[in-house]
Amino acid sequence: MAGVGPRDIDYLGLYDSFTITVLEQREGLGFCEKGNGGSLVVSGALRSPDGSLPTIGDGGGLCNDHPGARGSMPEMIEAVRQLRGEATPEVQVRDCRIALDKRYRGSIGIRMGSGTLVLGSEAV
Repeated sequence: MAGVGPRDIDYLGLYDSFTITVLEQREGLGFCEKGNGGSLVVSGALRSPDGSLPTIGDGGGLCNDHPGARGSMPEMIEAVRQLRGEATPEVQVRDCRIALDKRYRGSIGIRMGSGTLVLGSEAV
């Protein structure tokens, strides 16, 4: 609906409740073929700021604390910081113009909701 595809995304923020959910989201959103999420990680593509698909620049919930305690807002805030050029300098994506932020809430497989935001800087 936003008129962009995987190749247009400069920064990817994902809800990282578990490692497998991050892999499944990348595959489901079309950033790689199903079953190849692990290869994408190993390739270094996800490193911020210099990978081809910088992802979760602030370390995410698996790094900082359990995502259930964080909620979904910190990754959305990091996506906005990336677009504004206000992220921590070590992870700031150069010329970040389009960010995708994907959220899951609830118990995956039982009851859940999700949302995907495509955010753009004024330069888009």
